[in-house]
Amino acid sequence: MGVLLALAGAIASPALADVEVRETDIPTPAGDITVRIYRPTSTPSAGAIVWAHGGAWVGGSIDMPEGHWVGLSLAVRGVTVYSVDYHLSLRGITFPVPSDDLLATYDWARGDLLTTGADDIDLHLGGASAGGNLAAGVAKRLARRGTPPASLVLAYPSLHSEFPEPSTELAAVLARVDFPDTLPGLLAFTMAHFAGEAGVHDEIAVPGNGAVPAGHARTLILNADADPLRASGELYGNLLRDADVQVEMDYLSGSLHGFLNEPESDLGRVGIDRVADWLLR
Repeated sequence: MGVLLALAGAIASPALADVEVRETDIPTPAGDITVRIYRPTSTPSAGAIVWAHGGAWVGGSIDMPEGHWVGLSLAVRGVTVYSVDYHLSLRGITFPVPSDDLLATYDWARGDLLTTGADDIDLHLGGASAGGNLAAGVAKRLARRGTPPASLVLAYPSLHSEFPEPSTELAAVLARVDFPDTLPGLLAFTMAHFAGEAGVHDEIAVPGNGAVPAGHARTLILNADADPLRASGELYGNLLRDADVQVEMDYLSGSLHGFLNEPESDLGRVGIDRVADWLLR
């Protein structure tokens, strides 16, 4: 069912008049989920991406800025966005359900581009934080299937069940921020909760595990600066490079985890520009 959404507050902009926003329900192995589609209307889409928001696998939604604002902002720049309201890991739901949701959306989006006459544009895959975890896992699944996305976009992703050892430079940055002592335990707990019976050694639930499959998509990893998960993104980027995957890895100086969830910030806008430039090159 198509729904036009009101645009207000910090994300309002005259340019948004050129964005069509609608929702549809699609089937997945665990039941229907909602996909919100952001499509430029004044000019043809120059690319498309299936996008997964963050929220530690148990929170977040397509309504949060990391879902809604990202969708609007990329569409304004000429990218069609399929924002996925995947099943959260609550009430007994664990991996592989959210991963299956994202894979089903990717396959559905390919069909949608075909039916709308836009099958000649590239379809990418991406996500932020826990959504980056899901996107990285699905990218592995797609590579093994022989149908990799045009590229993979990971924003401050969570790719390991523990924080990797930071570089000397990153350790100095982290020392200037007052992170709670409980943070490593919280990551381990939430990752184990999400992984469920598959366990944290599963290489799709925890993409930092295992080998990089042949044919893996080229990848942008955009980390936050003062963020323990930056070590996870950097370690994964090096793993991909060692497997001869084309990788661009960067961080936004001065940023904290979640900058794409801050539409009012300069860093949030810089992050959107960086992602859009990658998708439209």
